Amino acid sequence: MDGMILYLTQGLTRAKTTNKRLFAAALFASCIVPITVLMPNVWLTSAIGKLFFSLIIIYIAFSVKSIQSFLIQWLTFYFVTFAIGGGLLGIHFFLNSHIEFDGSSMITFSSGYGDPVSWVFVCVGFPVSWVFTKWRMEQVQAHQMKVEDLYNVTIRFNGKKVDCTGLVDSGNQLIDPISKKMVFLADLHVWRQLLPDQELEFLKSDQVYDHLEDLSPAIQSALRIVPFQGAGSLGQLMVTFTVESITIHTKDGQLKVDRPLLGIQHHDLTHDQMYQILIHPHASLKGITA
Repeated sequence: MDGMILYLTQGLTRAKTTNKRLFAAALFASCIVPITVLMPNVWLTSAIGKLFFSLIIIYIAFSVKSIQSFLIQWLTFYFVTFAIGGGLLGIHFFLNSHIEFDGSSMITFSSGYGDPVSWVFVCVGFPVSWVFTKWRMEQVQAHQMKVEDLYNVTIRFNGKKVDCTGLVDSGNQLIDPISKKMVFLADLHVWRQLLPDQELEFLKSDQVYDHLEDLSPAIQSALRIVPFQGAGSLGQLMVTFTVESITIHTKDGQLKVDRPLLGIQHHDLTHDQMYQILIHPHASLKGITA
């Protein structure tokens, strides 16, 4: 269990270490159990002693690269321990709590809270709590990484202006082979503000050639069909439009790209609507900073 906590601490802090160091630290951490049983009055069983003991555990597991990183690893170690331990106690209390009604009053009490937690419960509940904590921490980190790469974006097309949120897609290297223009990609949340729903239905790649005459002249003149190949798929065609401009608002100022191509994605780019447009990674090279 100590090894699992140290492993999760290492994953959250991105500390460089080896499995041998983690094993040695876990072995040393487990020594507190016989010390507590055989010598309950020794100073290591006090709060200050446990803090000192945990500092040695972190030193064995990760060594000391800097005081700041060492303190972060130490605090993360306690955070993980309390998160998993708190989850176990919460489940224990939940499973042993009862509710009774006495007339018009509702009485709650627990028959197990404060009782020793059985080893069977710990052996089963600890891995479950550990996996849940690890999953939630990874989700938080992934969410934070996405938030840091998001930008406010303004699109101007056909006399309309749309403000949305964009994500720089490093894997998007799509360029129109004829005009050599960058291709951005927006979902229906953006396009519904630029075009009527009926025209959007006509602009699906498998229907666009059959409905060209149903589109307005301004839309027809801006329409471009760009070939592309997605991961694990054969060559396909993407419906794009030459828009007036796409402006990316960064902390260093506005980055404006004149007359790029904007493709239509007929479903959400992300399930939580965190962003609605994929920004071409070359925008910072070919854009004009205002």
